[in-house]
Amino acid sequence: MKLISYNVKNFRSIEYMKYLPEEVKQEIEIVSKVLPFKANNYVVDYLIDWENYETDPVYILTFPNRHMLPKEDYLRVKQAVESEMPSHKLTQIVNDIRLRMNPHPANQQSNVPRLNGETLDGVQHKYRDIALFFPTQGQTCHANCTFCFRWPQFVKDLDLQFSMKEIDDVIEYIRSQDHLHEILFTGGDPMIMSPRTISRYIDKIIEAKIPHLDTIRFGTKSLTYWPFAYLPQYNDEAQELLDLFKKIVDNGFHLSIMAHFNHINEMSNAVVSEAIQNIRSTGAQIRTQAPLLRHINDDADMWSKMWSKQVIMGMVPYYMFVERETGPYGYFQLPITKVYDIYSDAIRKAGSFAKTVTGPVMSAAPGKVQIMGVVDSPVDDEKYFMLQFVRNRDYSKTFKPFFMKYDEQATWFDQLKEVEKALV
Repeated sequence: MKLISYNVKNFRSIEYMKYLPEEVKQEIEIVSKVLPFKANNYVVDYLIDWENYETDPVYILTFPNRHMLPKEDYLRVKQAVESEMPSHKLTQIVNDIRLRMNPHPANQQSNVPRLNGETLDGVQHKYRDIALFFPTQGQTCHANCTFCFRWPQFVKDLDLQFSMKEIDDVIEYIRSQDHLHEILFTGGDPMIMSPRTISRYIDKIIEAKIPHLDTIRFGTKSLTYWPFAYLPQYNDEAQELLDLFKKIVDNGFHLSIMAHFNHINEMSNAVVSEAIQNIRSTGAQIRTQAPLLRHINDDADMWSKMWSKQVIMGMVPYYMFVERETGPYGYFQLPITKVYDIYSDAIRKAGSFAKTVTGPVMSAAPGKVQIMGVVDSPVDDEKYFMLQFVRNRDYSKTFKPFFMKYDEQATWFDQLKEVEKALV
């Protein structure tokens, strides 16, 4: 368990523990043995309503609770801690629980490509036109999200992390794939890296002059967890980072910051708006995405207001995801039909330019599956889900609607059954 403290002009640091009952502190200590936990003073001091912390969305987003583990697993770890079990035995118990939590959903490890007979362990190439790059120095975050499907990136003793430093190998691989035109820096959070470190990667990409590589993305939660990364008056490195963004754009790349906003409350502070303005002034675009999560944002009105506000602030709403089946997903998941109802209600209420959102989407093994609706068949008077792949390992299968049997309890694509007969 870790609390990061930043020294930022005019911002104070308050130890979160003083807000919490002793019992809750103990629960956090137990759960964080299994699920990585980290927060910083900006989240603690400025994003959480401590008078109502138990229902506060940002508190639930960042602070683990006992219900995020199955009861028997929680009690097993609790007993081990209270009995002062030797650390190596406690680690065995913890890792056993972690490995049962589906650490790599949707067969992520099958997405790792090879170059000259060697695996590129810091790259995932699932879709033909985009590759994900996991720079070693970016495999942590300013604070951890409790729902994060990439939680194994923060668990070093499991040896399940994607990461690499060898950008030359990545460039050689991209050059060999003439249909690949986007690279996404991800993690962790690449914005945890210093601008100088990021530049070492970017400069090599620019110098390579790969004719078919035209888009660079950064996936980041920093606009929520550490907006000072983009504010020169608070951060000595911020101008260097903004200059790097401008350099990317000036060299002919489309630069997209893939920002994660899980709740409208994360956009409430003026520093966020200023950070967005500074990023956009470089020529970069900001697109937003997030999963729909029970206990945090299962509210259609909130989503419609958040999307509309994002447009006003200069961002483009991009994806609403279904929570992936990993980590503590049992705590956050909702039936697919419920997720679709929330999305439908939200998108109807959202402003015109907020209707750019693709959703709800499941990032399943074959690809990103969009739930398009629930339909009644005139053949058998049964309900069916209408879906389509907006991304697929086989790009020829995208944007072709298909049907799966309706299931009120299903929470993931793999739980749905195929339709074996014509519906019309």
